[in-house]
Amino acid sequence: MRYIRHQECEIEINNHKFFAKNASLSTASSVQDNRVYGGGLRSYSSISPLEAAVEFSYYITGDQDPLIALTGTHSCTGRFCGIEFSGAYLTDYSVTVSPYKLVEFSAAFSIYSGFKNETTTGSFSTDPMNLANGAYTELLNFNKNNIGLDFPTDIDYSVSCERSPNYIVGHEYPQDVRLGKVKKSLSIAGENVGSIINFSGKDFAKISISPKNMNFAARGQTIECEGMISSQNLNISSNGLLNGAIQIIESARWR
Repeated sequence: MRYIRHQECEIEINNHKFFAKNASLSTASSVQDNRVYGGGLRSYSSISPLEAAVEFSYYITGDQDPLIALTGTHSCTGRFCGIEFSGAYLTDYSVTVSPYKLVEFSAAFSIYSGFKNETTTGSFSTDPMNLANGAYTELLNFNKNNIGLDFPTDIDYSVSCERSPNYIVGHEYPQDVRLGKVKKSLSIAGENVGSIINFSGKDFAKISISPKNMNFAARGQTIECEGMISSQNLNISSNGLLNGAIQIIESARWR
């Protein structure tokens, strides 16, 4: 039995190592029991392809995030604590920004070509001062005139990519994996609420988010979103201030 600490478990996509906060690798298979006349068990057989996925939360250590380019048709390879996989496609990508907290990125992949090798150890570290922080992240068009509120306190950005594997007779793995709909979503909670309740269904000026570290160095590409405000709400609690929140959606690819 091998005991591996979190500092020794490397996460890698396309030969790029990630400073991960947490990660998981999972598989699942659908099987049926084959029984003979009288009820005796003969064997088990698979009735659908193996389902496998890897997902992790991480911090950007350089000025570019290579994962954001995988929202299209490109597949990728990777390693999870030494276990290698290929034929992986990005299904979900997200960014969370809060005041004076590290900007957290997350990604999830569906794996269609299996695994190989066993677990191995490694290491990857960085200076926390180099990581993006919400206190230094630059925002564009986050104001009352554009989205109905000022002073954002929580920002959640996400991209979902629909994947459809194409299986053919005589092959264990899919012949190809087709890209379907790609949707962007941006949730913003904030204070100094203006006419937020009249903003649902309206267009707005393009919003952009540029994660930066305390030296104002870029950490990941600028995130942009333009579409329509789909929902909004107001809330208040005892001894608190009125807060507002909006949800923005953008259809980046519709088929």
